[in-house]
Formats: sequence, structure tokens, C-alpha cells
Amino acid sequence: MNQLRSLRGLLWAMSQTRTFYILGAGASYGLIPVTQDLRRNIESAFHSVGVYQSTPAAHGQLFERLFGDISKNEPDLRKLLLMHMPPSALDFLVQHTLSLSIDGIIPSQYAVFDVVGAPATFCNFNLDGLASKYCGHRHDVFEMHGRVDSALVEKARFSDLLEATVVYGVRFPHITPKLLPQVEPATITQQNVYSKAGVLFKYARAVVILGYSFGQRSGGFDDIHSFRYVVSLLKSNPLPVFVVSPTPDDLAELLRDTLSWRYVYAVALRWEFFSAAVLANVGSLQGIGRNWLDILRRIIRDYEAALDAS
Repeated sequence: MNQLRSLRGLLWAMSQTRTFYILGAGASYGLIPVTQDLRRNIESAFHSVGVYQSTPAAHGQLFERLFGDISKNEPDLRKLLLMHMPPSALDFLVQHTLSLSIDGIIPSQYAVFDVVGAPATFCNFNLDGLASKYCGHRHDVFEMHGRVDSALVEKARFSDLLEATVVYGVRFPHITPKLLPQVEPATITQQNVYSKAGVLFKYARAVVILGYSFGQRSGGFDDIHSFRYVVSLLKSNPLPVFVVSPTPDDLAELLRDTLSWRYVYAVALRWEFFSAAVLANVGSLQGIGRNWLDILRRIIRDYEAALDAS
């Protein structure tokens, strides 16, 4: 019953104009590699070159976030050799792996935003740029951490650039501003995207946090300043909040406690299946609109069928 109530509330929020969406990796799940796959892809590409620097490289937070603290006594040679990866190669491989070129049909994870209330506001914490690409024509999209240089990555010859960054330490150019996976700087909320999104927040009737945990780790949040930013917005203008992810309970409970606000709902679902179920039951012309309650059970039926088949 609680899940049905949460799904009802989520679909209502999606039907409203100016809903404030906060997008994390879960919004692109199935399209962009999650951290574990990102790490595996980078490791495989690096070793494929077969050339290693003679001494370990000086690494920062990006390396630590992906590979952790590798001991000098690590018995696995392939893992030990990761310490010799030039930062330039890691930077390039992260951007390349997070870059996605999709032609033709828009994936349901983002196509669904063509049938929600418009315009909506998107605070996108992903680096893949997909929200801007697929939703920017209809909604206001703010890239809070920037985006990878997809256009440059897609045009470049991967093997040549990989060799240049690994063997010669050539640094891949940064054209667009971005914050690759690491702890946010304290000044990040002073950027224009935060102030512009904050202006639109006062027009929202609901907040949907989609697949985003604010970089929660055992020691706290990588994105603690963005967490405090969202909390400050909600304290000044309390709204119902829907935390959407396969495991939403911890963040939902933290927000309830921090805000002293009980209208924070944990909605446990997989977005790639739910978005497809919404699209299957909503006409592209009329959108979700006022009939959102009429189609709720059909959406749940199709979602559960997709979940069972996975």
C-alpha cells in the first residue's frame, strides 16, 4: 500500500509543470556505466596499450574514487600497475567511457520527459549531457557538475588518443567545464547554474530526486555542498519530495530528519523499466496530464512484468 501511495504521488509530480527534478546516475542507468563498470572498462583499456611508466604516478581524488587505495604490496600485478597510469590517461578514459553517442530512437529513460508536465526544471548531476541533449528543447536543464567533452571524444580516434595519454602523458583538452568524480569544492554552489535553478525552485510543486545519492560514501557525501543546497531550498519552500531509486530509504530518511518534514517519500523502482511503462501507457500528444490516476495501475502492471522478465 505504501508503495502504491508513493507511485501515485510520483506520477502526480510528473504530471505537474515546473516539477524540480534532480538527476543522478540512476537516470542514465542502462545507458552509461555505473562506477563498477566504469572502473572495469578503464582498467581494460589502460592495460590494452601494454606500455607502463617506470614509476607510479601522482594521483588525486579521481583515481581514489575509482580504484581506492592500492598498496605497494598488492599481489595482483594488473592492479598494482594501475598506479602507473598517468593522470592524463585516467582523465581521458573517464570522459570517453562516460560519453554516449545515440542516434535514432531516444531511450525511454529520457523520452519519458517528453510526456511529463512542461516546462520542468532539471538539476542534472550526470556528466553524460543526455538531459540537455534530449530534454533541453522542452525543459530548463542545468548541468550542475558540467559535462564530458562528448563531441571531441566521439570525433577523435580512440586508439591514437589512448596511446598518446598513456605513453606520452598528453593531456586531453577540457573544452566544457566539469567536475569529474571527486569531492565537491566548497565554492561549487556559487556557480550560476545553482543560482539559476534556485530561482525556478519557487515555482515548483514537487521535487523528484532520481537515482542520485549526493555521492554518499561510508565517510559521508562527496556532494555535501549540493545536499545542503537542496536542503536550504526545501527549508525555504517546503515541498513533497520523491526519492526514486532501487534503494531510496536511507536518503529519504535522512531528508525527513534533516528537514523535520514528513512528506519525503521513498519510491523503490528501476527507472529504465518504469519510464518504459509510462511511455507505453501515455499518448505522446496529451502527455500524462490530468488522467495520470487512470493509467496508474496499467503502468504498475507493465512495470512489474518488465521487472519479472529481467
